[in-house]
Amino acid sequence: MFDLLGFGKSDPRKMPGHLFFGSLHLDYSTAVKADTSKQNFSVCPRHWYINAAFRCGRCKKTFVFTVDEQRFWYEELGFWIDAQPRECENCRRELREVKTLRQEYDRDLAGVLVKNAPIENKQRIVEVIDSLDAAGVRLPEKIYDNRRILMKQIAVKK
Repeated sequence: MFDLLGFGKSDPRKMPGHLFFGSLHLDYSTAVKADTSKQNFSVCPRHWYINAAFRCGRCKKTFVFTVDEQRFWYEELGFWIDAQPRECENCRRELREVKTLRQEYDRDLAGVLVKNAPIENKQRIVEVIDSLDAAGVRLPEKIYDNRRILMKQIAVKK
């Protein structure tokens, strides 16, 4: 049970369990004292960082949320101390790439659908659509319709 007064301040084994909810394993031998003055929390700070194993919600592989990653998340990036990664580092990277591609598509589509837009820009949006599709992203049929329109416009310009 956790220490009601100090939330595990003096012993990492007495930290509240919700701080590592869903973990498969906690490696207490890696425990490092946290700087709670740099954390975002409402009631209970995270006094310790401990390597914690989780299962990736995307690829299902086991990954370790390391002490260094935790310090970066909670003290540098300002995540709330209850936040935990749901995906492994590789899947998080892929998801960021997919998000960036989708933002590029949304931002640039209207400008490339006009007939006089540069062919390179049209080709780039087709590449973006193909990359999203290859990544397994479920795309609305309208995006594939836009791809067909762009391919026709590219063929005419060649």
